[in-house]
Amino acid sequence: MYTVVIRLVNYREWIESLGFDREWVVQVVQSRIYSDIQSYVKDFNGFVLPLRYDVQVAILPRSIPINDVVKGLEGLLRKFPQINAKVDSYCGLPHEVLINGLNVSDCTSTEVCVAHIDLNNFTLRSVSEGYYRPYVEVLNIVTTLARRFMGKAVLQYLGGDNLVVVTSLKYLDEVIKESVDSDVKVGVGISEIPRKAFELAAKALSILRSEGRNSKYLILRV
Repeated sequence: MYTVVIRLVNYREWIESLGFDREWVVQVVQSRIYSDIQSYVKDFNGFVLPLRYDVQVAILPRSIPINDVVKGLEGLLRKFPQINAKVDSYCGLPHEVLINGLNVSDCTSTEVCVAHIDLNNFTLRSVSEGYYRPYVEVLNIVTTLARRFMGKAVLQYLGGDNLVVVTSLKYLDEVIKESVDSDVKVGVGISEIPRKAFELAAKALSILRSEGRNSKYLILRV
């Protein structure tokens, strides 16, 4: 598995160059960069986590021509001349690269586990309680789980009540156990292809919702 880290190395300097009426520009440009990277990476069966936006992370399968993909990303980012972007590829999963600082030398194919966490009754609660209170609860869960998973997984909030956790088989049981402590359902996808793992996680979550299973989680694997 490859983890590709895309950094906007002159982020602070760029922001300060925009003057004070700048935040809308920052948000527009960040969103465009994320959209372009995600659209590019999905063609290689990968998936991008926006993470902090000034640092984004692409997860890609071992089978791709990684040097060509990195060059493609560098070319894509040249569309934004105001941004000085750096693209680095590593062997390993995001938590190994970003937290533990590892770069597995042989880059052997590895399965990635994606846990898609869905808060129960989020939409209904948004209607009955207002939109902000459930949102704050989501942020609380994000903070709690991110701390619990430090060194074992990377968690990303993707909007709404969508949380995803990317980890390895080694830590999957622990991730599931910690996640289901909250009032949630967890769909898990496992595959050597990151995009497929995300697809399976979404499918597992859909099965849990539609079939009204008593279980709080479901694992699908190919």
